[in-house]
Amino acid sequence: MSSDDHPKITDKTRSKYELTLAEFPTFAISTAKVTAMKPRVFEDTITGKYGEPIKRVWTLIPHGELGFGSPSTHSTLFELLQIWKEDGFSTQYIKFGSVFNVLKRMGKKTGISQYKQINKDLEVLVGITIKAKNAFWDNERKAYVDSTFHIFESVNHYKEGPIGPAMLPFSFIKASDYLFNNSILKSSLLSLPFGSKFFHSLTPVEQRLALYLSKVFRSQTINKRELIEFASQIPLEVKEPRLIKQRLKIACTRLIEKGFPLLAGFDFKISADNKSAIVIFRRNGQPQKPKQMSNEKKQKRLLPAAVNGADEQEYLTETIMEFCGDQKSLNFYKKVARLVPRQTIFRALQEAKVSDDLNETKKSKAAHFTYLIKIYAKEHGVKL
Repeated sequence: MSSDDHPKITDKTRSKYELTLAEFPTFAISTAKVTAMKPRVFEDTITGKYGEPIKRVWTLIPHGELGFGSPSTHSTLFELLQIWKEDGFSTQYIKFGSVFNVLKRMGKKTGISQYKQINKDLEVLVGITIKAKNAFWDNERKAYVDSTFHIFESVNHYKEGPIGPAMLPFSFIKASDYLFNNSILKSSLLSLPFGSKFFHSLTPVEQRLALYLSKVFRSQTINKRELIEFASQIPLEVKEPRLIKQRLKIACTRLIEKGFPLLAGFDFKISADNKSAIVIFRRNGQPQKPKQMSNEKKQKRLLPAAVNGADEQEYLTETIMEFCGDQKSLNFYKKVARLVPRQTIFRALQEAKVSDDLNETKKSKAAHFTYLIKIYAKEHGVKL
């Protein structure tokens, strides 16, 4: 298949994925291990920021009743992130609307079994716990991080009445504080060289490979991994080197045939000490050089991404909406609640309210509040 047969990916159609989840094993790629209840542990050693060896440990604790997720859970997570991206990652809430909407976006059938599977996926995503040791580097604090966290906190569905299956299109899943504050607000997201349709056309092994290679090829032209260790990272449910090679060979070949743009080739070799097998991935083209930021942009990046906590943001947004009543400006109000100190918001609200009570407001109370909050936010160095 020639490159002309594949749709071109633009910045608008590029998918986004959480940087750390792209590298570490999180979901099973076969249905055999879905209901297993024993935590899965992945360990590896990397070279640290200063050349020192760093041992990383990623422990995945399954949902108490449903176990680890399946390949479907991984696809559902991917699509939730794309819905979130389309909303500009503006809040912790991913408004997917309905299970029907998720299924249609993923190109799946909309039967009862598919509905049940997506609902199960959502429950698993809320119930999984991850323990990470040295898996994160905090560039601001110049330190490795040990952390225990959830990916999502809750999922909500709405229906017409307490009895009956009629679901309303208002469903959402809430990202955890950890995911929102440490990934979204710090822009720890991986921009993928393919769109959602391409991702869902891949097998589970191909999906994992595409995500992993998209991450490592940001800075590498050749990626070499010990075969057994890499198999546990996918994770392949086989341990025999011959079978691992076979599955990786099939997946890599199909990725190239389907038009995955980063993988030029792959190979298997024996390590220099003749003790283990090595898998080698070769990048197609050179990694892009990081763009140099101006001093002004660097200064802006040092500003705190949020001055109010998640619950406080929700309360402030509701308070602003209660006064302004302008649904079209909801995203702007959410931005205000995230970036502007509480007392400043109430200062603008109070002045707008007094003006409205005295019939001195020239346009609308919503427009007057917007005018005031932009002035007061600028005093804090925040441009809305």
